[in-house]
Parts: sequence; C-alpha cells; structure tokens
Amino acid sequence: MLGDEEYADVVAWSAAQDSFIVKDMNEFTTRILPQTFRHSNFASFVRQLNKYDFHKVRTTRKTLHPL
Repeated sequence: MLGDEEYADVVAWSAAQDSFIVKDMNEFTTRILPQTFRHSNFASFVRQLNKYDFHKVRTTRKTLHPL
C-alpha cells in the first residue's frame, strides 16, 4: 500500500523513508484497512502496530511542510 501511487493521497512514506504518514485517516479506514485487515478500525490498526514495537512519531506542521 505504501508503494502504490493510487494511495499516495492517503498514506505515504515520510521524506526520510523511516516512517509512514497517514494523511487522511477517514480514507485510510474506508479504502485501505478493509483490503488488508478484517476490520476498518484505526485504533485496532494502531494497537497491532504497537504490538510489533512501532511507535507514533509526533511532528509539527513545519516539519511536514517546510516553508
């Protein structure tokens, strides 16, 4: 899903390619999650990531979109 240009407006790799960014959570839960998982619950997806030691990275808008 991260390499698929069809979903680039919804989810993509960060500029450093060391994390991914969910750009549109509503679209992510309706278009992508049901294709890969048996649910469309974003909180469940996050819990699954946490189980495998993934962590949320908090950034500021300036970091995401430098001017």
